[in-house]
Amino acid sequence: MNKTQISVVIPFYHAEDFFDETYQSIKNQSVLPDEIIVVIDGCGDKAVTFLQRYPDLIIINLTKNGGPAKARNIGVQKAKGEYIAFIDADDKWEFDKLEKQLTFFEKNPQFSACHTGINVFKGSKIITIYNDKPFDLALDELLVSSYVVPTSLIIKKSSFQSVDGFDTAMQCSEDHDLTMRLLINNFKIGFLNEPLSYLRREDHGNISSNGRKILIGHFQLLKKHWPLYKKTPNARSFFIYKTLMSSGGKSKGLEQKLYYALGKLIKIIFRIK
Repeated sequence: MNKTQISVVIPFYHAEDFFDETYQSIKNQSVLPDEIIVVIDGCGDKAVTFLQRYPDLIIINLTKNGGPAKARNIGVQKAKGEYIAFIDADDKWEFDKLEKQLTFFEKNPQFSACHTGINVFKGSKIITIYNDKPFDLALDELLVSSYVVPTSLIIKKSSFQSVDGFDTAMQCSEDHDLTMRLLINNFKIGFLNEPLSYLRREDHGNISSNGRKILIGHFQLLKKHWPLYKKTPNARSFFIYKTLMSSGGKSKGLEQKLYYALGKLIKIIFRIK
């Protein structure tokens, strides 16, 4: 296998309780990355002091919180690798994730990015496995669902920069938006059907566990890509239905009831099965 430079980019926001597990999963890779860049997203001196115990990290300290999209973009700007591998500061990888993704690129050079199956976990327990995804992701599939999470993604730096990276105005759907813009610009995203990435769900304040932020992010996505959704009304109505039900599942009380009620109404009106 030819040597390919990989930069790992990690947005860090109050992840001290989980970061060591993330770090060890990177350092135990069968093919090691060339650099690990951690972007502290406005956490102050405490985070800097904590991360200094890991001497091989490249640390970028942002004084103001700007969100994971901005942190990742800044990390990529600093990166020297041909490929960028993203991972959140509370997630982890199987030991051979990077090696298998590099092999995927060698066998499938038409792809600019590769993502893997996902294990959703809490503590030591795997809650759900997502490993049934399209091999060659199509835009019409992205109109109804987000298939790619950053922790599973490795992408050519040149392709990422060609679409100007993550949209920092997006809330919670910046990864979905990125994949849509990659496909719109003819960059192909391939799927390695092995659950090599682990996505943590500890109810510890991550964005994807906040129903209201999910709702806002998804409707930002809908507005931004409205011309596409306008051409495919079935996909649009199904996406709105899924958004409301997903937001309801991450909410409580009256807010939860409202999202569920609106979702059921959309399902009836548009005859969603």
